Amino acid sequence: MNVRSLPLACVAVFLFGFVVDANCRADKPEAKAEPQPSAAGTAAATPAATTTPAATQPKPKYPPFADVLADSQAIEGLIKLHRKDMKLFGELSPGDLNKDLIVVIAIARGIAEKPLLGGMSWGFGNDWVWQFRKTDDRIQIVRRNVRFRAAKGTPQEKAVHFAYTDSVLFSLPIATMSPSGNYVVDLTPVFMSDLPQISTVLQGFIFAADRSNWASVKGFKDNIEVQVAATYASPGLKSFDTVPDSRGVTLYIHYSISRLVETGYQPRLADDRVGHFLTVIKDYSKISDDDQFVRYINRWDLRKAEPAAAVSPPVTPIIFWIEKTVPYQYRAPVRAGILEWNKAFEKAGFVNAIEVRQQPDDATWDPEDINYNTFRWITSSAGLAMGPSRVNPTTGQILDADILFDADFIRHWREVYEINVPETGEPSGGPLGVEHYLEGMERIPPYLRHNHSTLCDCPRGMTQQLAFGAMALAPGDKPIPKELLDKLIMDGVKAITIHEVGHTLGLRHNFIASAFLTIDEINDPEKTRATGLAASVMDYLPVNISPKGKKQGDYFSTVVGPYDYWAIEYAYKPFPGGTQGELPELAKIASRDTEPALQFATDEDAGIFDPDPLVNRFDLGKDPVEFARRRVELINQILPGLVDQIVEPGEGYQRARRAFDVLLNEHARAMTFAARFIGGLYVHRDHKGDPNARPPLAVVEPQKQREALDFLEQQVFGPEAYQFPTKLYNYLAPTFWRHWGMEGAIRADFPIHETVLHAQEMVLIQLLSSNTLGRLIDSEMKVPAEQDVFTAAELLRRLTASIFRETEKLQEGKFTDRTPAISSLRRGLQQAYFQRLSELAMGNTFAPTDCQTVAYAELEALEGRVKQVLAGKAELDTYTRSHLTELAARIRKVLDARLQLKHP
Repeated sequence: MNVRSLPLACVAVFLFGFVVDANCRADKPEAKAEPQPSAAGTAAATPAATTTPAATQPKPKYPPFADVLADSQAIEGLIKLHRKDMKLFGELSPGDLNKDLIVVIAIARGIAEKPLLGGMSWGFGNDWVWQFRKTDDRIQIVRRNVRFRAAKGTPQEKAVHFAYTDSVLFSLPIATMSPSGNYVVDLTPVFMSDLPQISTVLQGFIFAADRSNWASVKGFKDNIEVQVAATYASPGLKSFDTVPDSRGVTLYIHYSISRLVETGYQPRLADDRVGHFLTVIKDYSKISDDDQFVRYINRWDLRKAEPAAAVSPPVTPIIFWIEKTVPYQYRAPVRAGILEWNKAFEKAGFVNAIEVRQQPDDATWDPEDINYNTFRWITSSAGLAMGPSRVNPTTGQILDADILFDADFIRHWREVYEINVPETGEPSGGPLGVEHYLEGMERIPPYLRHNHSTLCDCPRGMTQQLAFGAMALAPGDKPIPKELLDKLIMDGVKAITIHEVGHTLGLRHNFIASAFLTIDEINDPEKTRATGLAASVMDYLPVNISPKGKKQGDYFSTVVGPYDYWAIEYAYKPFPGGTQGELPELAKIASRDTEPALQFATDEDAGIFDPDPLVNRFDLGKDPVEFARRRVELINQILPGLVDQIVEPGEGYQRARRAFDVLLNEHARAMTFAARFIGGLYVHRDHKGDPNARPPLAVVEPQKQREALDFLEQQVFGPEAYQFPTKLYNYLAPTFWRHWGMEGAIRADFPIHETVLHAQEMVLIQLLSSNTLGRLIDSEMKVPAEQDVFTAAELLRRLTASIFRETEKLQEGKFTDRTPAISSLRRGLQQAYFQRLSELAMGNTFAPTDCQTVAYAELEALEGRVKQVLAGKAELDTYTRSHLTELAARIRKVLDARLQLKHP
């Protein structure tokens, strides 16, 4: 045979013994080969002379594509998926590798236990950026470290490269190759796992893959949506009312994965004078400032369709969809609340920046889909609303937002004065000192701590406010009329909607906004319908109810305020010249922060131990003490007719008990507002050079601190405090239902002494905390000696005199056990104050040493007054004599122990 006469492919057959072209033929006839079945099941003739023994054929590197994905369902999308029974395969082209993907996790269906609520975002303000990377015969899923960077090509870039690494979450073997050359990997271990680390919240539970399944898998051009019915198993030692059996708790976890593409979005730098959520990156190329953090505000990518126009529609508006689950009667206030923000955007240069659309009943898209911004209606029995958003963690661009509104929140509003039992264990501002704060934070997983401190708790507080408003507006001895209650609810729904939408636009809370207007201005509707009841809807505002005989304004703030216009202008007003070109203009906007309407203070400034008394949740007006005074006046007007007003004929008296709880809780909240003036500091965010700039810190005027203490001595520590109608106590009945979802009272009767003492102790703890006393001592150094100042010594002296007032005038008289010299409520308060004073004197707190010595002196003087009363002419009742005798003995023990500590 002449090899030269054969085609090249046939030469290969001749030399190497494999068939390249079945049409190649040698000159001499070939022997017939037996037909062999092909992969498709048809016979193919293969020349016997060219067949290589099976033992010498090269083994395929991967199983055949058709075998691995036999009987699978192909799902086209950003990443082509193949679903096969309980397995989910992903088909990755070489172009899919090393590309940034944003992964957004949400709880699609929860168990009505915080934070495992249906609709809850699970990023905790830190959404994930993934990449698929090929390493040898495996595909790694890598979570990128996007917090650190440096300019390309610089030595700092090399330093960052060596200092910080990404996190490899999974390393998946390549299962097969597609006919087009794509890598196929089994993604089942990725999603059928505790990827979101829910077990850190649902402690004692582990992910059970054998009891979990795919709820839905969808593919789209720009994203894929995977939802897992994830079952978490436990021994069953913990129970939930909302779960039939805790041995198997199923959550629906939704993963939305989309490409993080470059869109030309221009990040905007933040300013601490204006309140926006932040995306923070540490840039080691930044050397001019005190720190190397670059802080971008979180905002949408709004661009003018007509750049030269003063006001223009956006190229792409922000579209909110009202989910089909929102009840018909609430859709109007929800729509109005969302669209209210267009007023602020118009001033910033955009007309119709926000659009609202109604989700059709036959819509099939998922609310968790990153391509849809939704106003969602959920049922979790949590009485909440929230406005989470998903953000590009490298630029701050908001990509998606979903507002959650709990259906039980509305029902709580309608029936709250029937079913609400307020939490009286802690004042509205949170922990009472640094030590308490640190103890509380230690109980929270580290990655949840920042999110915990900035959570929106407005709806829970508004539940209390609606309850109080329903009682305050009731006409005498009858319940509130239905039409008035409906107005409260509709206005409240709109107010909360505006607040939560503000979060989705990038705005943080502003808890000093309520100090914008006086109480009289707040009750002038002509003024407030233009400005709102406060400078911002991002504050927590109480229901505005005036005592009888005083002018009444709007109940809720239902328009965006001047601060909101300003914050939107800073975030969204377009400027030419890129990032550097807009900086001077942004500085001009932020420098207006000294204007009364543009003050800003947020969550970190509003705790009980924080210094500024004007920064509160649920206060109203320039003067929180005046607001507290009016609240107490209103409570005193409600109390006499409470039972007849709340309980209708044929009903039990459980409502009266719950309503009484609401009033006590509102009273306690008002007292914390006054107490914050003691040892207070006004805090300003002004920058040097701002018009009318103020010092960053200013000591609260001594006369204002004394006014606040005068009020507390009357309402908390005085003999007339907490004097309620005696007949009321016997109508404060508990619920008699005992079943799941209904917790019965520990005591059938109302624990009046325990409840009142708890309220008094909350104020005592606040006034005697190491924070308050430390600031009082420090304030003496911040004020010139010739000027008046309110001191720690004055506080302790006045508290002792007020709480033990009886010891200064009990020189004579005859008392009985039914008419004691010192009442039972006063005895409890005195014991509590003595305990606090003793801890202070013994050095068992973090208070300054000067406070310890003053406390010792107060105890010594008090011992003398108590002994004088016991030795006096007054015929004391058994309770009072026993109380004072024990008190004198305990004081002596503390004084002796203190001396031993000082002189061992």
